[in-house]
Amino acid sequence: MENYKFAQIGDFFGVVKIQYLHVKFEWNYRNMKQKIECLPVASQTDPLLERVEQTYVNSFPPGERRDFALVRDLMVTEVFQVYVLLREAQYAGFITAWQWHDFMYVEHFAIDESARNGGIGREALTLFLERLPVPVVLEVEMPTDEMSRRRIGFYQRLGFVLDEHAYRQPPYRPGESWLDMRLMTYGNLDLKKEFETIKQRIYRQVYGMNA
Repeated sequence: MENYKFAQIGDFFGVVKIQYLHVKFEWNYRNMKQKIECLPVASQTDPLLERVEQTYVNSFPPGERRDFALVRDLMVTEVFQVYVLLREAQYAGFITAWQWHDFMYVEHFAIDESARNGGIGREALTLFLERLPVPVVLEVEMPTDEMSRRRIGFYQRLGFVLDEHAYRQPPYRPGESWLDMRLMTYGNLDLKKEFETIKQRIYRQVYGMNA
């Protein structure tokens, strides 16, 4: 359950350089103190990216992710960042995110199989959201089965709101299918008024196409 498909947004106007997160927190879980860290990956050659790639490939089907070589390439831009999640200084998962002046798109979020079932997904995402200066938009699969409904419920318990507009994820590669999805938001962002603008920005900046 602790892997999640998110969404990303942005336009080239008003772009600002990200102040990358380097945050830590501690909590008690079953009387065992655990420390979680969310750290930005600064280099395309960081050895932790090999762990991130493994989690990335294992957690998402090809239609819901880009080739990881392209993830590395995006790291040189000012608006894209890979974060690693550590538990007691050991790799536990990752977040990839795009940030612009008005909101952030978290493209992918996954907890490594070796670290699941300890509540780290909920705690790490809560930590991440609390320190963001802008709202968040994400993509979720359609609520057509128990697992997809549970994932939506996971986000809702953290404060996300499910939008009911019809939305389709463009393909990451030529020739692949469009995927029926929904958008969810966290923070002060009204998709009833801004859905089309946000959708167009996702399509252009994240997927490289016009609607």
